[in-house]
Amino acid sequence: MPRRRKQKSIGALTILLIGLLVLAFIIGASWNGILPFDIGYLTGSQSLEAYFHSLYTNGVWLSSEERAESFQIKDRDLNASTASDWFFGYELNFDPDEASDGFPNLLLTQQPFTVDTQVEPIHYAWMVDEGTTTLENGTILRKYFQFEMWRYRVEWAVNIWLSGPEAESSDRAWHGGISWEPDYGGVQIWIKLVPRRFVYFEDNPDEVYFAPAYIGLLTYQVASIDQDNRVTYDDPDMTSCIDLIPKAIGETLGIYYARGGVPVDVEREILSYEGIELDPSIFREEYWIHFDLLTFKPWNHVDFWTKAHSYKWPSINLKFVVYVFVVGKWTVYFTEGEVPELRPHNPPSLIRDPWAWLTDIFNNPFSLFLIGLALIVILVVVLAIFAPGVLAVISALGHRASKAVKGEKKPS
Repeated sequence: MPRRRKQKSIGALTILLIGLLVLAFIIGASWNGILPFDIGYLTGSQSLEAYFHSLYTNGVWLSSEERAESFQIKDRDLNASTASDWFFGYELNFDPDEASDGFPNLLLTQQPFTVDTQVEPIHYAWMVDEGTTTLENGTILRKYFQFEMWRYRVEWAVNIWLSGPEAESSDRAWHGGISWEPDYGGVQIWIKLVPRRFVYFEDNPDEVYFAPAYIGLLTYQVASIDQDNRVTYDDPDMTSCIDLIPKAIGETLGIYYARGGVPVDVEREILSYEGIELDPSIFREEYWIHFDLLTFKPWNHVDFWTKAHSYKWPSINLKFVVYVFVVGKWTVYFTEGEVPELRPHNPPSLIRDPWAWLTDIFNNPFSLFLIGLALIVILVVVLAIFAPGVLAVISALGHRASKAVKGEKKPS
């Protein structure tokens, strides 16, 4: 009987220990962003990562962190507390009121930024004389900064559409006509762009910078989805229902250093440093762009005689060409009097490692701690199943150690 009680005690201790370790791992992983309890995503983005961050309507910002008690879309009063969908991130799913009435869902998806490997990057190179420096042995050297810059061609695509039940397509009047149509016109969609390391230099520059320089509309295609989920393209019915900026081929998006700020000509600003010392402050950890929805609503039609209601949801696909600058900086020394020769470094090579995110995890001490906890959990489970006697020995040793700390005498 004592042995059976001891085994039960060991089993209970094992289950408790496993539970505590699993709980600690889950809480720690979610806090550290390893598990998706918050907005997060892994994509094949190259050069930039886009995040549908905010909506701006009638002077009010709406985002994951900004949930206004009251705001307006067109002339309708709304409240974030009653919104049925409020998701901002790699995708956007926004319904500012109840799920089955009022406004339909505004949805955005995207194709990750991908480098066009068929187009050779444009190359720039220059040197800046930083004067002389003297070594401890008296040798006089002349110091130069060498800059190598490449402009890569990148592509990106976005889908914007509306969706919902028939009741969200319009409000019907008492006589059977349309009394109100939901329209997201006047809403701005703000997108945060985060530069990502997508190339590497074989000769290890001192510093590397990434920045978007140009974002222009390459193509767009209007589509519509009717109540039977049938898709038609370039539907003339949708012409009066979709109007946005950008919409014209070749139209460019303004690039901003801050949300809601003044657009910056990043390409001109970067190229203005050609031949002189580069100011790293022109490169940021994030950039911003936005779409303006001037009119974005469903198409509605009511038959004059039967009052039968037909409707279609709008959808538009936008494809962009993007230019991204990659800048490397090297420090070069020459003996005094030697004429420096500007030698181009090897161009950077594309990184296509889908497991690069593992590097971030293993470089994080807290992540390593969580991985250690996970290994302990696995070890305890294996011992509990295949070697419960080992756990018994560990438990007994722990019990004796605790007695020794408390000053208890060992039994004779």
